Amino acid sequence: MNRLAPLRMNFAQREDRAPSGRIATLCLGAAAMALAVTAFQDIQARGAQINADLGRGARPPVVEPGPAGAARIGEPVKRANAVARELSRRWDEVFGAIEAVSDAEVALLAIEPDAQKGVVRITAESKNKNAMLRYLTRLQDRRPLQRVLLDHHEVRTQEPERPVRFVLTGEWEETP
Repeated sequence: MNRLAPLRMNFAQREDRAPSGRIATLCLGAAAMALAVTAFQDIQARGAQINADLGRGARPPVVEPGPAGAARIGEPVKRANAVARELSRRWDEVFGAIEAVSDAEVALLAIEPDAQKGVVRITAESKNKNAMLRYLTRLQDRRPLQRVLLDHHEVRTQEPERPVRFVLTGEWEETP
């Protein structure tokens, strides 16, 4: 019988040279990491610059003493007060009054409130003139609306049902 030669296995054997593929991969990884660090620093610098710009813009304006400074500050205050007055209007009461007189024969096309003048303009379309007049009469009896008037109307002859398009204008009184 033949005897087999002993088999030697050395799993911890070291090579003296590293293969060129491993070195190339290591160099590419180091270059990618350097690029990532550079990009991160650039983004941080941009963020700091944006924050500094925002910080300079957030400072309150310096007001000159005297009438010139008061005039410059007065204009934005006037605009802010106008916006506050417009927002404090009781729109819900006006819209509630318009909704309360809704009619199956009248379709609302537009509601245009003007807070500065205290006027609301309603554009609608009805099946006929009688429906338009009924709607106008009911709207005249609703509070907070007052002096609701028919601005103009037209019969839409180009449409088969010949509806009546009309515009109403009404004022409203503020209720405390």
